[in-house]
Amino acid sequence: METRTRWTILWLLVLVSVVRSMDAVNFSVAAKQIMPEYGFSNVQMGMLYTIFTAGYALFHLPGGWLGDTVGPRKMLALAITWWSVFTGVTAIAGDWWLASLIGPLGSFMVVRFLIGMGEGVAYPNSARAVASWMAPHERACAGGLVLAGIGVGYGLAPPVVSWIMLHYGWRPAFYVFAVVGIGIAAVWYSMATDRPEEHPRVSQQELQHIRSDGMQMEGLATPWRAILTQANIWFLMLANFGFGYGVYIFQSWFYLYLVNVRGFSIMQGGLLTTGPFIAVTILGPIGGMCSDMLTKRYGVTVGRRAVAVAGLSLAAVCLYLGARAADPYVAVALLSLGDGFLYFAGAAGVGTVIDIAGPHSGTVYGLTVTATQIGGAVAPTLTPLIAERFGWEAALQFAGFLALFSALVWLFIDAGKKIIAVGESRPVGEPTTAVR
Repeated sequence: METRTRWTILWLLVLVSVVRSMDAVNFSVAAKQIMPEYGFSNVQMGMLYTIFTAGYALFHLPGGWLGDTVGPRKMLALAITWWSVFTGVTAIAGDWWLASLIGPLGSFMVVRFLIGMGEGVAYPNSARAVASWMAPHERACAGGLVLAGIGVGYGLAPPVVSWIMLHYGWRPAFYVFAVVGIGIAAVWYSMATDRPEEHPRVSQQELQHIRSDGMQMEGLATPWRAILTQANIWFLMLANFGFGYGVYIFQSWFYLYLVNVRGFSIMQGGLLTTGPFIAVTILGPIGGMCSDMLTKRYGVTVGRRAVAVAGLSLAAVCLYLGARAADPYVAVALLSLGDGFLYFAGAAGVGTVIDIAGPHSGTVYGLTVTATQIGGAVAPTLTPLIAERFGWEAALQFAGFLALFSALVWLFIDAGKKIIAVGESRPVGEPTTAVR
């Protein structure tokens, strides 16, 4: 009888995604009490957000490479523990010994960078674990579920942190998140293995199901030349820039857009800001399921490309129409769907990375998603500049234009072209090109 251990591993990865997302957002919520306590200005808080993003972006590639080399079990456990410890340190960052040396702002900057470092390691290693554990026609769905954890985490963090702040202050919120994270790191390390072949509960039937494409997943040297010379990688990076630009607008400006531009009250804006996160939670897995279904029927090139192009094109349409909508509630619905369709496409992107990279999925995911973070770094700054010069309608439509551009780039991405270095076995059923 086939066991279902791979789904246990997948749900652990989803849980990690939820906690990572909550830990990424908790500081933004706690800022309401942190700013007056330490006298931080809006510009200084912006610096703290930026330094976190820098640490997060810089460690995607090295974290993914270490996942391929050391294994995602150890790396994810280390990453979760790392960012959880420094999440706890956040509670004392303005008052401990480092603050006496470089001031509270400098101390917070160091801690935020270190948290970003740990969190940057998480998703490349999740992708590597999905590559090891999921069958070919399950990878995009698995990637979509992990992405859905982002929506759940972003949606849960504000009310949870707000409740703790209201009753106990902002510091206990960070202690709670630290303890929860360390606990999840322990659960992951105790229940997961790098490969299903190493897990005592994986049956031979399940292993054959997972390895149905014959992909070799043992530790192999990273073929940097093969990775960096494949056009697919650069096209994925280009497409991910437009994807990242769009999703970071919702993380940075959507609430203020609803309150300041669309005229919602503070409470209404807070409630409606959950719209994009709900859409992400629903449409991310649906995109993955659609991609896997099409892949099983028509092959990986069609299965991945069709969903990515459709998702990004629909996101562009929703962003364009949502920005123009006269009714503010219609605008919220359309813009939320726009964010959801970006992640609909993103699930196919995760599947594509695994299809292309196999045992090097952590490295390739880390490399390609670094471009997502570059787009994410540009969006929070460029969006208000466009809005100031041309209006918010143009600012949001520009994000739609970039989504459409990414959809066009996807027409050149072929998930059937594997990165295969000399000495690696050829996966079954798909064309490959070996590169030294």
